[in-house]
Amino acid sequence: MGGYDAAVKVILDRCRDTALSYFLGLSVEESEIVEIPQETVTVRRADFPLRVVTSDKKERIVVLEVQTRWSWDVPLRLLEYEVRYRRRYRLAAMGAVLLLTPSERCVDHFQDGGIHYRFVLVRLWELDAFEAVGTGLPCLMPFVPLMKDGLNLAEEAERRISESDLNRQAKGDLLTGMTILSGLVSEEIPQLILRRRRDIMMESAGYEIIKKEGFDEGLQAGIEQGIEQGKVQEAQEAVLDNLEARFGAVPMDLVRRIYGTSDLQRLKELRRQSATVPTLEAFVELVEEKPRGRRRKR
Repeated sequence: MGGYDAAVKVILDRCRDTALSYFLGLSVEESEIVEIPQETVTVRRADFPLRVVTSDKKERIVVLEVQTRWSWDVPLRLLEYEVRYRRRYRLAAMGAVLLLTPSERCVDHFQDGGIHYRFVLVRLWELDAFEAVGTGLPCLMPFVPLMKDGLNLAEEAERRISESDLNRQAKGDLLTGMTILSGLVSEEIPQLILRRRRDIMMESAGYEIIKKEGFDEGLQAGIEQGIEQGKVQEAQEAVLDNLEARFGAVPMDLVRRIYGTSDLQRLKELRRQSATVPTLEAFVELVEEKPRGRRRKR
């Protein structure tokens, strides 16, 4: 599990009901993480399968997936999980994705042939940071930097956690989670939180998890990696946007090929080509070509 996923796990382990209520609009009376069906070998540790009882006494399974960046196969993966949990527990189920970073290609549904699947998509960057801070709920504060206008309220959110009535370990968990998540949008904020609150964070079990992921001593490297991933995603989406604007719907196989390309220089080359190539078929041929200027190892 990556550092960002680990950070969200630390937060949700402590703030599960608050997250279900605020992000998904559920009135939660009780919740618990449920056992993963043995055949569901593809479920990642970043996924949270929960049995939820709402205030109207209705019971359901909520499959919450935390996604740092959008991927084309998210709807299909979530559909697979939801079906397996419905079979395992014979309860109504709902799928939900908490998407941490902006994407113009994210969708809350999948339709193909006889399949029409809809799930809850929480676009974190569209949520109002002022409203979140106004709730006074410490559990929401780690997410504030990723929300709309959140960078301006990051210090206030940090203060709300530190001055809350939570015990010291809980504060450490939330501050640790906030430190890592803010690295998705800022290089400065994580360093400032660490400088001011490291003494509290070091008492947190969550801080030990983050250290194992290399996000303490190597925090700056983690931030730089997140920034690099963001550049890759922007380049991928720029290629697909060019193709859609010029040729209409892009075949799913080609979408997978583009999202499967993580070399930034190669993506920049494909972005230029996508703006000038005469046909979609010609572009597919370019994608299948070996990148220029790279010799095969002997």
